[in-house]
Amino acid sequence: MFEAPVNWLERGLALARAGRSEEALASFKRAVAARHDDVEALVGQAQIHSELGHLEDAADCFELALAFSPDHLPALLGFARLRREAGDCDGALVLLERAARAAPRSAEPYVELGLTHNRGGNTRSALAAYERALELAPDDVPACINIGLIQLTQLGNPDSAQRYFERVAVLQPDSVAAQANLGLALQEQGGFEAVRAHYDRLIEAYPGVAEYRWNRGVARLSVGDFARGWDDYEARNERPGKSVARHFPFIPWAGGALGGRDILIYGEQGLGDEVMFASCVPDVMRQARGVVIECDARLASLFQRSFPAAHVHGAPRDASRVWLNAFPELSVQVACGSLPRFLRRSAADFPPHRGYLVADRARVADWKSRLAGNGGALNVGLSWRGGTRKTREELRSLTFAQCLPWLTAHNCRFVCLQRGDCAEEVAAAKRLGVGLDWWPEALQDTDELAALIAALDLVISVPNTNVHLAGALGQRCWIPLSHAPEWRYAWRGETMPWYPSARLFRQARSSDWVPVIASVTAELGRSERR
Repeated sequence: MFEAPVNWLERGLALARAGRSEEALASFKRAVAARHDDVEALVGQAQIHSELGHLEDAADCFELALAFSPDHLPALLGFARLRREAGDCDGALVLLERAARAAPRSAEPYVELGLTHNRGGNTRSALAAYERALELAPDDVPACINIGLIQLTQLGNPDSAQRYFERVAVLQPDSVAAQANLGLALQEQGGFEAVRAHYDRLIEAYPGVAEYRWNRGVARLSVGDFARGWDDYEARNERPGKSVARHFPFIPWAGGALGGRDILIYGEQGLGDEVMFASCVPDVMRQARGVVIECDARLASLFQRSFPAAHVHGAPRDASRVWLNAFPELSVQVACGSLPRFLRRSAADFPPHRGYLVADRARVADWKSRLAGNGGALNVGLSWRGGTRKTREELRSLTFAQCLPWLTAHNCRFVCLQRGDCAEEVAAAKRLGVGLDWWPEALQDTDELAALIAALDLVISVPNTNVHLAGALGQRCWIPLSHAPEWRYAWRGETMPWYPSARLFRQARSSDWVPVIASVTAELGRSERR
């Protein structure tokens, strides 16, 4: 009986759609073996290689496809994405310009150009590319959402962002990206009742979408609605692709009496979050028979000194769990980020403190010795950058030039606490005749950094790990805040419940740092050493 030849390309495409990557790859290879210039099979092969992490093989297949068909749009776009994800934005832009010339009426190359320009830090060109995409395709959802995100998270224009997100919400009412970001845009305009109503409607319509409950929780925490906010905050572990959940073999603590049981408190999220949530550890230690703390390795020595009755284990998040064998009495577990749900359900539940973390006293004494002999000037730690592009670095950070009015305060000596290469800033300060001490090696070790912070008279820092360390050590800390800060800093007020020693200096309008800088400068003029 005659059997029809297998169409390996079609078979590969079907297998790829079904998520059977290895089989799809084998089929694409058979298609190329049968016809070496089968561009679609080469592109399919490249896409599967990329998906499987075979980046060199993916690049080879894209290059071969383009050798046979230089204007092949999927090959140009796929190769550009590969280059971009590898950090080669310039190489990606060359390919995308080719794609735009090859398909002048297609919006897709311009959306990819927008993504790539933005990844490379060129916000203006990114916006221009997205706007061109919308000229070609007025209902292009990715272009609308991405413009909205730039307006919201990079330019501080939530009202403009709102219009783009609303546009998508009309086109696709079930778009999580549009609806969630629309809620954030409303929140940043101070419309918390509108935000609550927005998420309430969405949660009723789409009860399985955890992103809406998470966003509602963050909004509630921002205005001090802690009880309901923490309940919604648990949805962080249900968000597809964003869960911070970790799996240990014990019974999850539900907040009840611990009796004679031993409990594991394990780390999650960022370093600053672990420091902040550690304020709940003493509450747990008063209830449990024994406490084991698993944390970021950078915090281990600081936590062990601060909570000497606990067992502290510092480890990477993907480390082996063999170390748990040393604690056979453990029976209960809780994520550090879930502790406030049980222990901080109202503002009154935040205890006053003068610091719950303890720096190495010998190292503190050494730093105080180094900082002595400055004629009675205030020793002030300074950091001006915080976050990443995804966490609003541009909106929450200052430039070094904006800090110069502080550096010229006559009764202050400044110490650089900024992570990264600050040689240029230190040199600029020296040229201006301003002192800015910098010990970069101390900033690489969290325990040493804690000792340095504890030895200072004051820390001035935008939101970053320095703020959390200073607050947790009970160190006086002034925090210049953007108009719409993270929920940890609340929406209003000069204080924050987590850190009684912190003082907040808020923008009245987005991106307007001038009054904030002036207020901090005036306070420095009135400050004296403790």
